[in-house]
Amino acid sequence: MEKVVLSILFGAKPLIKQILLVLGLFSLYNPPVFSQLEKMFQVVNAKTIDRNLALQFPIDKTFQGTSATFYDAKILINTLDQSIKLQMKVSSNKAEQSLIAKLVFTGDMQYHPFTESYQLENLLLDSFKIEQDSYSDSQPPIKMIKQSLINDFKDIVLFNLTEITTLSLRRPADEIEISMNQLLFIWH
Repeated sequence: MEKVVLSILFGAKPLIKQILLVLGLFSLYNPPVFSQLEKMFQVVNAKTIDRNLALQFPIDKTFQGTSATFYDAKILINTLDQSIKLQMKVSSNKAEQSLIAKLVFTGDMQYHPFTESYQLENLLLDSFKIEQDSYSDSQPPIKMIKQSLINDFKDIVLFNLTEITTLSLRRPADEIEISMNQLLFIWH
């Protein structure tokens, strides 16, 4: 094979030799042109993240006599504002009275090398919408949910790299692109 390549190069016309020389030098001094071939990527869709969230919920919490169940967690991927949010429902029941609300949280998606997972940290309540309320005075349970129970959430695992990829990469992605109902993780 090497003899064939060498005989083609030595027997080639001067113009072809010059073109090959220029292309060779260009590839040596301009690696970004060829770096696209070296990128690895993994697409993670919202359904995959939702399945992982379903394994972590429901979560029951109690604080000063008020109990609440957090359930039906889903990821919200917004392409317009390039954000990732966590939506869930909460229900609180006490003596034949009930409250159901939809919560939306913002947070920071961070990679954790020990667990090789991406987690949603530093959750902040973005919206609290009451869907059903049969309490005579629902302000105490709402206040307790907003101020105490929500703050007790630990970091929520969105997905584990070992579960979603066959790639041998076990480090944070160099880039994360947000698109319609999916995240694209890119490693250089």
